[in-house]
Amino acid sequence: MTNPNDIRGTDDASALRRATDPEANPVIGSAVDDPDLRDTEVDESGPAIESLSRGELLRRRFLRNPSAWIGMIIFAALVLMAIIGPMVYQYGPFERDLRNALTGPSPYHWFGVNENGLDIFARTMQGLRISLVIGIGTAILTTFLALLVGIVAGYVSHKGKSGAFVDGALVNLINLFLVIPSILLLMLFSPALQQASWLWMIPLLAGFAWMLTARVLRAMTQQLVRTEYVEAARFMGVNPIVTMTRHIIPNIASWIIIDTTLGVSAAILGETGLSFIGFGIQYPQVSLGTVLQDYNISAPYTWIPPAAVLAALVISINLMGEALRDALDPTSGSSRI
Repeated sequence: MTNPNDIRGTDDASALRRATDPEANPVIGSAVDDPDLRDTEVDESGPAIESLSRGELLRRRFLRNPSAWIGMIIFAALVLMAIIGPMVYQYGPFERDLRNALTGPSPYHWFGVNENGLDIFARTMQGLRISLVIGIGTAILTTFLALLVGIVAGYVSHKGKSGAFVDGALVNLINLFLVIPSILLLMLFSPALQQASWLWMIPLLAGFAWMLTARVLRAMTQQLVRTEYVEAARFMGVNPIVTMTRHIIPNIASWIIIDTTLGVSAAILGETGLSFIGFGIQYPQVSLGTVLQDYNISAPYTWIPPAAVLAALVISINLMGEALRDALDPTSGSSRI
């Protein structure tokens, strides 16, 4: 911009040019020729600085944690046992060997035989399969329900009276499910659904496990809707579904991943507990709970092997979940590169 007080003419401009010319001014020329005053050239022959994406950074943080490796090794071993074990083992979960009833581990019966003549290893591997499917399926469905209710409630809470009404209705729905005695309802519904399929355990367990996660997601969404980029998207008329999927869910994805991972072990323990007391998976299917249900206190091999498999499964999932939480938490010590 031109300064109105500057009334210098062309002669003054020519004099200024000569004064700043290194060839015409010996002082400036000597300064330019001085090697100590020149800019140092950057050595480009050295190693380049590596730029890491967020996914690569999280992978390195996760794999640096010893708990992650321990959890992954144990979990992978159990999954392989559950897949390959029933294929190569000579006994099935319902084949009876009454001659060897209530005998300990042997080359023919790896975990022993219970008092009904059923092979414990075959039943444990079959139960491990079903427990894994129910645990993973329940955790995924629980996260979906919590996302659906929690994010919608948090997003519409600032949209006037109608938004406050919808938010209040969803919050009351959450509170209603929280005060319902879930264990009693699970005991009531599970026998009626056992004749249909054991897969009904997934929505049955998820239906009473999403409420606390939904409350947390609602509070996190209420904080995100006040941010500038979400407000800008709202004022630009962006579809609310697009705003939720592009701006809100990615910012809470780390917490969702951790909660889903830890929810797998909680679902497995819930299903095992129901099956153990007779209200979960029953004949003609097997779960770890039904294997433990046939225990004999005087024969430790009837309950120690399946209990050890269950403990190893839950511990491995929790170890991976803790390592994942440390990797996603920038304040933890393991998040340092």
